[in-house]
Amino acid sequence: MQEKNISRLTNHVEGFCPVLFSLPGGLLVVMPRVRVMTDEEYEKFDYESLVDHPDYRIPAEDKSDSFGWLNGQVVAIDYGN
Repeated sequence: MQEKNISRLTNHVEGFCPVLFSLPGGLLVVMPRVRVMTDEEYEKFDYESLVDHPDYRIPAEDKSDSFGWLNGQVVAIDYGN
């Protein structure tokens, strides 16, 4: 549910994987297909540079399966508090 609410507020904001569809109550959330970041990719990934923007912070956990590749860009796929 958090992804749905945050995605609605951050529609097309860099770094967030958008929610395309969801059911009430957060039972189902549909996002574009991404390739989840591997542990090896995550070791080279600069977490702070993606999540810490001057105007906003992406609320994503500091772990590989919170991020993926969408159209050649790294995006948060598991975000929320």
